Amino acid sequence: MALNHTTPSAAPAPSGPHAPLYQRIVEDAVAGARPLMERIAEATRMSLQQRLDQARTPGEHHAMLEARQQLMRLNGVMSERYPEALRKALEQQSGHKEEKATRSLFSVHFDELELMDETQISDSVERARARQVLASAVEGPLAELDALVCAALGQPQVRPEHNPLRPDAFLQALQTVVSQMQVTEQVRHDWMGQMAQALGKELRALYVAQTERLKQSGVQPVGYAMRQANGQYVYVAPAEGGASPGFGFESGPAHDVGPIDHPEPATADPLLTLGRLRRLLLGELDEAATPAQPPAAPETFAERFSREFEHPDSLPRIDPPATDFAMTVPAAFEALQEMNQVGQMMERLGSQRAQAAGSADTSPEGPPASPPRQHTGGLAQALSTEVVALMVDNIARDTRLLWPVQQFVRALEPALMQLALTDTRFFSHKEHAARRLLQDITDRSLAFDSTEAPGFQSFMRSLMNIAGPLSTATVEGPEDFEQVLQQLHAKWAQKEQARKQERQRAIEALEHAERRHLLAAQISREIWLLPDIGKVPDAVSRFLLGPWAQVMAEARLADTSHSTDPGRYHELVEALIWSTQPELTRKNTGQLARLLPKLLAKLREGLASIDYPAERTEAIFELLMQLHQQAFKPGPRTATRAPAPRAEPPALPQPAPLGDDDPWVAPSEAKESGFMESSQAPESESPGPAPTPASGTAPALPPLAIGSWVNLLVAGRWERTQLSWIGSHGNFFLFTSASGHTQSMTLRLVDRLIQQGAMHIIAQQTVVDGALDAVAEAAMRNSVDSRM
Repeated sequence: MALNHTTPSAAPAPSGPHAPLYQRIVEDAVAGARPLMERIAEATRMSLQQRLDQARTPGEHHAMLEARQQLMRLNGVMSERYPEALRKALEQQSGHKEEKATRSLFSVHFDELELMDETQISDSVERARARQVLASAVEGPLAELDALVCAALGQPQVRPEHNPLRPDAFLQALQTVVSQMQVTEQVRHDWMGQMAQALGKELRALYVAQTERLKQSGVQPVGYAMRQANGQYVYVAPAEGGASPGFGFESGPAHDVGPIDHPEPATADPLLTLGRLRRLLLGELDEAATPAQPPAAPETFAERFSREFEHPDSLPRIDPPATDFAMTVPAAFEALQEMNQVGQMMERLGSQRAQAAGSADTSPEGPPASPPRQHTGGLAQALSTEVVALMVDNIARDTRLLWPVQQFVRALEPALMQLALTDTRFFSHKEHAARRLLQDITDRSLAFDSTEAPGFQSFMRSLMNIAGPLSTATVEGPEDFEQVLQQLHAKWAQKEQARKQERQRAIEALEHAERRHLLAAQISREIWLLPDIGKVPDAVSRFLLGPWAQVMAEARLADTSHSTDPGRYHELVEALIWSTQPELTRKNTGQLARLLPKLLAKLREGLASIDYPAERTEAIFELLMQLHQQAFKPGPRTATRAPAPRAEPPALPQPAPLGDDDPWVAPSEAKESGFMESSQAPESESPGPAPTPASGTAPALPPLAIGSWVNLLVAGRWERTQLSWIGSHGNFFLFTSASGHTQSMTLRLVDRLIQQGAMHIIAQQTVVDGALDAVAEAAMRNSVDSRM
């Protein structure tokens, strides 16, 4: 179950003195859509005519002639339909402003490829190419317009997704209209290439004009986007003179700046295109392949592990690696024996790589540091090895993983290479043993925020002892990985038992609290409908609608006799309502005197059943005592004349029944589950940075699913913990750390902590899925480049 409540479906309404101007900009864009499309069509016609005049072959001449003729025939229809398509695109974009654009330019995900046909692949490449053309055409003016539009909306920083005139909307509308025309794929391809260039010029002019319009209206930009060396964007205050540093629309929104989940992928082999990758996954490129021979090893993994890792007295010598992935596991992890030597170990690893690279240049006998991959087999083998290499490279450079885990994944590359040559299901089947092994290793490693974290050394030893031998093994098939996976699960299960029991107790406590609260909300609504509930003081009605509804719900959950009023707690409601109205009890003080002992005893009994805090119980009894004492005092004298008219006091909000989103947890349940009250949220704390810091801009509220790892601020300290359970109605969330410590909270508090920066989501997408998506991205880039 995913937490979708934290992803708003719409952006905030425009506010501030420039809101009307913002609305007019949107309205003017739709109003000018038809002439915009007419200009694009005319520019495309002229480009096609120029290409027709320069055609060198009969085939090219015929293609350009056909494209130009069809455009002249259909340009009126497209111009007529474009305004409505643009309006819908703007509405759709407005409804998804807060959603993270994980792959805005290359939007095909690896696991979607098998479900796509050739036409869909071609359309995806065409869209990506068109967006790339637009990005280069509008980058500078768009950045300046983003800053001004966000200022007009009254926002303190740049949020590009709130600019209604983003190129995505215009391009989406254009592609929608073109797809409705009954033309061949070749004609559409010839159109879109020229139309994207024409649209880029039009949008550039539009952005410059709207920028000047906003400036003349007195709008001052709030900030600009600066692209860093790692490809990420940060937003800074406006430079003097208002010059815009520029911004490409293919980047993510401002609030996505922060931890780099998926580093820029390495350059892929030109053979790897999106179409070929799809055929590989479908098995259409299968060829008779001879399993690759494993790299020769002078000694077994266990022998070298024993020789190097089990003797901590001195650091062993590290042989220069022959390739990037051939870095031996013991050499990468030897510093774990003496954790204070990690820094020294990293320096030695770096120096060894430099020495290896240097020897490759100066000595003919020295092995190269990272030799190019050789494709000795057919296309299927070449693509398989390329996919494995790219996947491993992306996993090993994922900044969410600690460096020993990154090195361990690199050490598994030879085994994965052997497997991929004979079993391409490894890529396409999420339940394949090898993919599950990588997934479980990387996901479980996210429990540790540093190499010094408790349990990390034990975790790495289990990997090295059980999965490490795969690095030098001859892989026969997925069974080798399945066996290792089972052994790792058995090893981890031994340590999971205590955590599982504690987590189960916490879940049972929260499940009971959730059931009680849902029933209490129903009972609360029934009490709220009683005719006399509005005649009692607000404090009494709030007590009946809140704590006492919880008491009645608890009694019903515990009842096995099928009584209509277990504990006779519902019977007490009407008695309490009558007893707290002094104007009624003065008329029958004897009845009140007989009622009070039973009433107070039943109240104490009911509140004790839900472990209601003693201080709150005493506060309720003190209030009731004051109301009951008024019954034994003389009432106000009857007025002999009509009082002078008085102004009506301002209406106060009436107590409302319990809501489904405001659950209450008993102290005993809170202790069992580590429940965090709203009052415990770090309102004004200023802790140090989290192990994986978020960006300095306002955080988005991303989806949160079971298994997600987060950094949570608890008592002024950051704690790495995992979402392990969500209540059936989405009201409760339970987080469990690697040490077994549980922390639970309500949905409202989760949203609040994320907004305050006291909860940072480490992984919304699994490491392996992200690495494979990066492979698809590389294939998309190759496909786009091959068509340009």
